Amino acid sequence: MSTAIWNPRRKPIVVGISLDNSDEYLIQSAAALARRLESPLELVHATQPIFNYMGAGDVVVNPYYGYDRVINDMEDDEARKTLEGMRQRLPPDLRLGLHVLRDYTSEALTTIATEVHAGLVMTGLSKRAGNNILEGTSTAFSLAAHADVPVLIVPLDATINFAESPRMLVADNLDVEGRLALEAAIQMAVELNCAEICHVHVHKLSSTEVQHMVDKVREAMNLGRIPLNPEFSTTTYTEELRRRIAEELQSRFRSIPKAEAVASRYQALVNFGKPVDELHRTTRIHKPQLLVFGRHHLFHRQRFSLGKIPYDAMMEEGVATMIVPDTVPGERSSNVSS
Repeated sequence: MSTAIWNPRRKPIVVGISLDNSDEYLIQSAAALARRLESPLELVHATQPIFNYMGAGDVVVNPYYGYDRVINDMEDDEARKTLEGMRQRLPPDLRLGLHVLRDYTSEALTTIATEVHAGLVMTGLSKRAGNNILEGTSTAFSLAAHADVPVLIVPLDATINFAESPRMLVADNLDVEGRLALEAAIQMAVELNCAEICHVHVHKLSSTEVQHMVDKVREAMNLGRIPLNPEFSTTTYTEELRRRIAEELQSRFRSIPKAEAVASRYQALVNFGKPVDELHRTTRIHKPQLLVFGRHHLFHRQRFSLGKIPYDAMMEEGVATMIVPDTVPGERSSNVSS
């Protein structure tokens, strides 16, 4: 069953701009993607809301309150001039919109994305976060948690050259959310002519759990007086499980429209262990330039719990990450199971 969740071609790409030195690589990545998709770019800068200066109970703590409108206008004018300067540095054939909003960044990007019927929202991710995985990522993760369109998170210290054919990794939990992520991934793979598509599922069984299951099967065979296959072991059990999951991945892939266009570059991968660790390991081995995850990696709506953020994979050099909504446009998120 096709949901036709998303097609990025010729749809506006909304890009969050901070107006500092970190914007350069983000804009280059966005421009390359926009030209590949024949899409207009909408550059958005959010200036700090004046109520950030307010205290609890609406007690005014800004000593220059009363000049807020003048301050707002000055900041907005300066931001527009800077954005205009960016326009001059971009290729003249790019269709470009410039927006300055007084709001929090994630809200400003959501507002513009709704107004222009965007196909994608782009924001940057800095590696300077160090051990604090949330530093510098609050805007990206906030967008990924509630945006109605895919959110593309790109590194701020390197350009992702979407003009070439990138390698892609898409994670699939074999549930509804994974299907939606896979559909969006295939759409993007076709548009970008991806050189490789790694379709990955991580089974949570540990080696200890596999051994426990094998022991149970052996015990059941003995009790049932079933002849025990001497070749039956943890290895044969794991390989049979891997084979069946791979068949399910391949079946899900083939059922998606346009999949045949990239079938020669597709491979199904099945790993065992912790999803976060295994996705990072697979990223380091296959070196994709584009990772695709469902929203459930960040937040399970039905369970109201945080998912497993594959942050280390996202932080690999030269990697962009696309987070796909867990709903089909026009449907309520409560209809999607976790």
